[in-house]
Amino acid sequence: MSKLSPTEQIIAEKTVCILLVRGENPDGKPIFAYVAVRADKLEPFMDAQKNGMFYPEDFGVIVESGEGEPSIDIRKKMETEYGFNHQMMVDIPDAQKAHEITTNLKPPAEEE
Repeated sequence: MSKLSPTEQIIAEKTVCILLVRGENPDGKPIFAYVAVRADKLEPFMDAQKNGMFYPEDFGVIVESGEGEPSIDIRKKMETEYGFNHQMMVDIPDAQKAHEITTNLKPPAEEE
């Protein structure tokens, strides 16, 4: 996988992605976590997931988490406070897809 260009790296360091991660706790019960991950850490985050047990907090900040599926209240909080759009979620199955997302980030539009 190719490295980011210097401009892409600067944008990735200043961009935070909110991810909804699902998994199982040690008892086999379903769990979820909304994790804020810097875009330049997205590829290592995805690599760590496929290597078995990993800790999302090693790659970002856990904003919300719990057992089962996120409640309506948590979903609303994520939408209003963090701009998370549940209808527009994108699956990121691997580091390659994470790399594509990172290299397609655009700098914020300049104010006129």
